[in-house]
Amino acid sequence: MSDNPQPMRVFMKTTITVIFILAVMPGLTAGIVNNSTVSPTAEDSLSVIFYSLDSLGNADTADSIYILVSGPGGIVYRDSSTIADGRVTAGSICDKTIYTFCEQVSNIDGDGWPGQYAMTILAGQTAADLLTPNIFEFQIVSRDFSDQIALIGDSVLVRGGEIDANRAVDSASMAAWVWNAPQADHTETGTFGKYLDSEISGIGSGSGACAVTMVAFDRTVGQVIPHVSLAVRNLDQSALIATGRTDINGRAGFNLDNGDFTVSATASGYLFAAFDTLSIAGAGTDTIFCDQFDPGLPNFPLLCRVYGHIFDAGGVPEEDVRVTAWLPSGVTTFGPAIIAPKEIATATDSTGYFYLDLIPSDSLAADDARYEFTFDRDDGSILRKRIEVPDSTSWRMTW
Repeated sequence: MSDNPQPMRVFMKTTITVIFILAVMPGLTAGIVNNSTVSPTAEDSLSVIFYSLDSLGNADTADSIYILVSGPGGIVYRDSSTIADGRVTAGSICDKTIYTFCEQVSNIDGDGWPGQYAMTILAGQTAADLLTPNIFEFQIVSRDFSDQIALIGDSVLVRGGEIDANRAVDSASMAAWVWNAPQADHTETGTFGKYLDSEISGIGSGSGACAVTMVAFDRTVGQVIPHVSLAVRNLDQSALIATGRTDINGRAGFNLDNGDFTVSATASGYLFAAFDTLSIAGAGTDTIFCDQFDPGLPNFPLLCRVYGHIFDAGGVPEEDVRVTAWLPSGVTTFGPAIIAPKEIATATDSTGYFYLDLIPSDSLAADDARYEFTFDRDDGSILRKRIEVPDSTSWRMTW
C-alpha cells in the first residue's frame, strides 16, 4: 500500500434548467361599442391588436386563434379558427409580426346586454405547442355612443338650431342660465336670460301701469275655469312679460302697459287657442275662451294616455310632427312582463294633436324610468326632453 494515497475525486453532476416564461398580454380596453344588428358601423365594430409570442417572449407568427368572450351573463361566445380567418389581418412592426382582429359586435356579444365584457384571443403555434393569451375589455351601450352623448341632459333644438326669438333652452341647466338682473346688465347672448327685461323676482303679474283682469271661460258648459296657467309675452314672443294663474272664480290679475301682447293658457282637460292676442289701452278685462277636451281612455288598462298639441310660433297647428318615446334606462319590467326600450311613435294630426299610451314611470322597475320624448320635423328636431309619466288615466304633456 502506498504511503501517499491518491486523493479521492468526487464527480458531481450539474443539471442546468432552462425556464421559458410565457408572456401574457395585459388587459386592454377596446372602448365603448353599440349593439346593432343592422350593419357594421363605426360604433358597432370591434378592432383589437394581438400578438403571438415565441418561448423567449418575442413576437412571432401564429397558425391558429381561439376566441372567448364573457359578459354580464357569463360566457357568451367562443370560436376557433386559423390565422387565415377573414377577420384577421397580419402586419409587422420592426420585422415582428402583429395581428388585427376586426368583427361586428353583434356577431360576438351574445344577447348584447349592455355592460362590461372581457375578451381573450389565444394565438397558437401548433409546432411549438405555444399559446399566447391576449386579453381585452369592452363596454356595450344600448344606443350609438354619439346618441348617448346627445342625450346628456334635456335639450331643445328649435328649427334646426336657428334661434329666431324662439327660446332654445336646456331645461336641465336653466337655473344656471337665468340671471336675476335686468336685460341691460346681461353680458352674454344666446341664453334664455337675455330675453328678460326685468328682474326674475319681479316678473309675477307684471309691472305695467294698467290693471288688467283675465277670465278663463269654458264655452262647452258656460262656466269660468279655475287653476288655468297664463303667460303674457310680447308679440314676437321674445320677452316674457308676466305670468299668473286663475283663482276659484276663473280670474287672474295683471299689471301691463298699453300695447299688444300674446297670451298662452294651459289647463288639464281644456283646449285653448295656441295664442290669444291682447290689446291693452288702459285698465280692463279680457276673456280667454276654451273648450273641454277628452283624450279618451288608453287602449289597455293601467296605461296612461299622454297627449298634447303642437303649434308653430304663430299659433298654427303643426301637422306630421313625429313624436317618439322610449326608455333610455334600458330593459326593465312591468310586473311579470319584460319591457324593451323600443321606441313608440306617432305623428300629430291636422290640429297638431298627438297621444301615446304608456306605462306610468312609477310602475316600472327601472331606477330611472323617465321616458325620453322627441319631436321631429323634416327640417330638424323641435324638442327632446325626459319626463316621468304619472300614474293617471290621461295626462296632458307640457314643456
